Amino acid sequence: MLEMMKVKSVAYEELMNVGPERWSRAYSPVPRYRLMTSSIAESMNSCLVHARQMPITTMVEYIREMIQKWFYKRRTKVEKTRTQLTPRATALIKARNYDSEKYTVCPIDLVNFNVKDGNKDGLVNLSEKTCSCMKFQVDKLPCRHALAAIRFAKKPFGDFCGDCYKTTSWVEAYSGNIFPVSHPSEWTIPEGVRSMVVYLPPFRAQVGRPKK
Repeated sequence: MLEMMKVKSVAYEELMNVGPERWSRAYSPVPRYRLMTSSIAESMNSCLVHARQMPITTMVEYIREMIQKWFYKRRTKVEKTRTQLTPRATALIKARNYDSEKYTVCPIDLVNFNVKDGNKDGLVNLSEKTCSCMKFQVDKLPCRHALAAIRFAKKPFGDFCGDCYKTTSWVEAYSGNIFPVSHPSEWTIPEGVRSMVVYLPPFRAQVGRPKK
């Protein structure tokens, strides 16, 4: 932020006025994933660029079929996974563990460890799953300091990872089925809805009309 202030003070001031809790994971009042977005709508909109031009019922069916394919594809993928953690979490742990092998672990007691990395070091508490570098708390995944301490304590890494990184949670996320809707001839539509007339919005009603 200090570097940003030197380059663009206005951007710095605007971000600080918004509040660090809205854009910084370290200050967020709730745990947030690495990908910072306002909502899932951004991802969905990018998948519906062409579908938005369809009639509403056609677009809804397009969305349903798209999500059905997503669930099937991800369910098939997770069924082939044999590790305790998801592939992404496993790769992160492997990379961090490789770096942490150079660290020196100085045990304080059975749960507290002073891990020396040659820089600021890290004070790890395995019972509370915390580290002074804050990455353990923010990621809900062991940082390099924590991995060094876990390895020293001869504990399995997976026991110190958040449930969101575990394959069991991945399975639960896509356990539901997305079934197709029955044919319109089989729908039971209330008379009040059947007799309702819905007009196009004014800005849509003008599309395609010849100019006078």
